[in-house]
Amino acid sequence: MKYTGERFIPDSDGLEIEAEHVHRYSIISKNLRDMKVLDAGCGTGYGSLLMSQYADSVVGIDISEESVEWCKQKYVAQKNLSFVLGSLEELPFADEEFDCIICLEVIEHVDQAIQKRFLEEAKRVLSKNGILIISTPNKLLYTDRSGYHNPYHIHEFYVEEYKEFLQREFMYLKMYNQSLYAVSSIFEEMHADHKVQLLKNADIDENGKYMIAICSNNEQAFSNLNLNSVYKYDNPAGLNIASLYVASDEQPYSPEHKETGVMVSYEDNKFSVTFDLTHHNNISKLRFDPIEDNFCICNIEKIQTDGITHDALPLNALQYYRQGFLFINIDPQFEVRGDFENATYITLNGYFKILSQVEVSEFVDVFYNKMIIAMKENQNEEEST
Repeated sequence: MKYTGERFIPDSDGLEIEAEHVHRYSIISKNLRDMKVLDAGCGTGYGSLLMSQYADSVVGIDISEESVEWCKQKYVAQKNLSFVLGSLEELPFADEEFDCIICLEVIEHVDQAIQKRFLEEAKRVLSKNGILIISTPNKLLYTDRSGYHNPYHIHEFYVEEYKEFLQREFMYLKMYNQSLYAVSSIFEEMHADHKVQLLKNADIDENGKYMIAICSNNEQAFSNLNLNSVYKYDNPAGLNIASLYVASDEQPYSPEHKETGVMVSYEDNKFSVTFDLTHHNNISKLRFDPIEDNFCICNIEKIQTDGITHDALPLNALQYYRQGFLFINIDPQFEVRGDFENATYITLNGYFKILSQVEVSEFVDVFYNKMIIAMKENQNEEEST
């Protein structure tokens, strides 16, 4: 899809914009277990795909036919994820169809009449205990103080205006602020998951650049939801779509028997990805393709499954290099063998790093020099005999 600046496309925007977008979807996704979710204004669908790793099902809706068709093709193998063409003002769904609606950085792209209509529609298609999670820029910080006017924004909100708008249809709100700062972190080595103090410079605004609201007409519906988090963005988020091909003794690997998953890279290039195996029978081996169309270093360090794993080996790696296997080809592959006949899932954890053009060039130079040395040594041996 061509990048225009209207929609966020991973790897096309800057690292800071990526951090803001991915942070929102990442922390929200962890709160969506067993829910039927609507992603309103799904754009390129990266967030829909991320949420589908946690939710029971996700439907992405967008007014752009190009976006919807692109998403359908790109994420076709994710069975609990679908995409629909439609608008915010007339959601093509039955009453009380969803447990949760996600609408992130969308509402400011439409006029006030459509904003009002969307809120009514969101209330209609949500279950009685349903929740709406909706975010938008804080106009005071995003526009007024910065002097920047986003050409794709039609109507932005101030804080109190935003709350009043949401309370037209939803009785209960929980508000979060999101901002991007330079952060220094200190964590105890053995207790890094403990709560931490938040120390802020006096000049930092109390309100965030973005406002995230959790809305419901049942106060208990979001009592367990918690979006408080810090997202480390020193490396690109790497929302890579990994593939898992399923095979049996009689059935070879094929695109018809493939699962996809979002492989999110964490700090130190560690990754985790989970695949659903409930749609397959008599599984004896699995082929894991961490990425397509990129050179990489990858290693599977840990496997979690309710099946039995025998081994996991690279199929086409060039060599082992530092923390993983070096793949100088655009289709890196691992094979995982075992007894997965009754398995319902598999989670792969390990190391993953996409190689930059500079790194690829360095590897090519090394191997080229080795090849030249080997050729000269072979020529000398032939001359000596």
